[in-house]
Amino acid sequence: MSDNDRFTASGIGLKPYYTREDFAETTEARRPAMPGKPDYSRGIFEQGYRSAPWIESFACGYSLPEETNKRAKFLARTGQKGFQGRASINLVFDRPTFCGLDSDHPLAESEVGNIGVIIDSLDDMERLFKDFPLDNLNVGLIVDRSGPFIMAMYIALADRQGIPRDKLRGIVTNNPLTDMFCSKTPMFPAQASMRLMADCIAFCAQETPKFNTCRINAYNTRELGANAIQEVGFNLAIARAVVKEGVKLGMTPDDVARRINYQFSQGPDFFEDICKVRAARRIWTRILIDEFGIKDHTAARLKIHSQTAGSSLTAQEPLNNIARIAIQVVQAALSGTQSMHVDAYDEALGIPTEESVRVAVKTSKIVMHETGICNVADPLGGSYYVEALTDEIERRCVEVMDEVERLGGVAVALDTGYFEQEIANTSYLENREYESGRKIKVGVNAYREENSSSFGEVVFRPDDAVSAIAVKRVKQLRAQRDQKAAQACIEAIKQAVRNNEPVMPRYVEAAKANVTLGEMVSAVESVVGRFQYMPIIPNVA
Repeated sequence: MSDNDRFTASGIGLKPYYTREDFAETTEARRPAMPGKPDYSRGIFEQGYRSAPWIESFACGYSLPEETNKRAKFLARTGQKGFQGRASINLVFDRPTFCGLDSDHPLAESEVGNIGVIIDSLDDMERLFKDFPLDNLNVGLIVDRSGPFIMAMYIALADRQGIPRDKLRGIVTNNPLTDMFCSKTPMFPAQASMRLMADCIAFCAQETPKFNTCRINAYNTRELGANAIQEVGFNLAIARAVVKEGVKLGMTPDDVARRINYQFSQGPDFFEDICKVRAARRIWTRILIDEFGIKDHTAARLKIHSQTAGSSLTAQEPLNNIARIAIQVVQAALSGTQSMHVDAYDEALGIPTEESVRVAVKTSKIVMHETGICNVADPLGGSYYVEALTDEIERRCVEVMDEVERLGGVAVALDTGYFEQEIANTSYLENREYESGRKIKVGVNAYREENSSSFGEVVFRPDDAVSAIAVKRVKQLRAQRDQKAAQACIEAIKQAVRNNEPVMPRYVEAAKANVTLGEMVSAVESVVGRFQYMPIIPNVA
C-alpha cells in the first residue's frame, strides 16, 4: 500500500477519479431509477424536498417530565416543526426508564433524570405532555426495551384525555435487538424480544395506524464503532427478521414494513455516508418485493431519520463541532432523509444548553433555505463516483447480511455475540488509525490549540434534587392506588406472556391502574427471563 492510496472510512479502495466507463458498469446505468419509484435508491418521493423538507426531530429529554416539557416548548418557539407543521417532540428517556426500572429501584440510584426524561407512570406522561394536544402532535418515543410499555402509557393518556387513538401520530422505537450489542443494558432474550416487538407492531397497526412502531437503529450501531457496511448490513438483517416475526402473528409483509422506520448516522465520510443510504433503500426494496412479495410497492419505501454523528464531536475545541455538524446536515439532506436530529456542538460534554440547541436548529434552517439543496430531488444522481460507490456498498452489505443468515439468523447472531464482536474489531482498528496519526481529528490529534479543552461555564448540569422528587412520586403513587386492581393487571400481563396472547392491551389497562413501568417490565421478565451477554474483546491480529 502506497502513501497515495485512498480508502473510504469502511475501507473501500478509491480511484483517483471516476469516469463514464465506471458509471457504465453500475446499476443506475443498466436500470435507471427515478426518485419516488422502486428501487427508491434516488429517494422515496418524486418531488424530493419540493413537496416538504425534512422534519426537524431534535431529541430532547432530561430531568423531571415538566422540565422536558419546558425544553420541548423552547424547541417549538425556536422553529422546530414536525409532519405537516405539527408540534414535534422527539423524546429520550433516562437510563432507568430505558432499562425498565422505576426511579426508586436500587440500580437506578445516581442515574435518575441524568440523560433523559423520567417516566415511571401514567401521571408522569401527563406531566410530560401538558399543553401539547396529542391529536396535533408528532411524537418520537425513543426507548427500546421499554418501548411497548411507554407506548401503552401514551395510548392510556390519549384515552384519559378523550383523544381517539387513530389520531395519534409519531414513532415508538421498540427495537431492543440493536441494544443487545450496543448498550449491554438489561434485556429480554432475543427471541422473546422479537415476539414482544411484533405484538406491539400488530396492536398499533390496528389502534394507532399513523404510528411507526419499530425503529431500526443503525445510528447506535455506528456510534458503537461499526463502519458504514456493518451499520447497513447488520440492521437490514434485523429488519428482515422483524418482518418475518410480524408475518408469524398474521400480519401481511406490507403492513409490517409500513410500521418500520430507520435511523442512520451521518458522520465521518461525506460520500460514503450518502451512498450507504442509497444502497440501503435499494436492498430493502428488493427484499420486500422479491423475498416477501409485498403487494403495494409504496410499502417498500425505506423511511429514514438521520442524526449527525455524536461520535464525531469532540470535547476539545468544541466550537469546531459547529462546522462538523453543518457538513453532516448537508450530507443527510443530500441522502434524501425524511427527518433529522441535528446534534448540538456541546453534546460531547453533556446535555445541550439552550444556546447550543438554538445553533443546531438554525443550522438546519440555513441548509434548508439558503443552499438550494431542496430545489432538486437527488442532485447527486448519476455521478460517476456516487453510483459506483453505491454499488460497491450494496455488494458488501449483502455479503454481511448473507453471513448473518449463514450463522443461523439474527437471534443466533445476537446470542453468540457475533454483531458485537465484529464491531469491537472494527472499532479497535479505527482507534489505532487515530493513535498512529494516519487518521486526523482536527483539534484532537492534529492542529490542536494549547488550551483546547477549555469550555467555560456554559455546560449544562442536571439538578441532583430531581431524583428525590421522582422517588417520592413513585412511592406515593403505589401507596395511594387500588392495590387489588394493580395486582390483577400485573397477573394479567404474566398470563398473556405465558400463553402467547396479545399483551399490549394488558399494558394499557395496567397503566390506567397506576401500575408502574418497572412493575410491568418485571412481570414480563419473570416469565421470559433475561438476555445473557457474551464476553467480548477485540480479536484482530
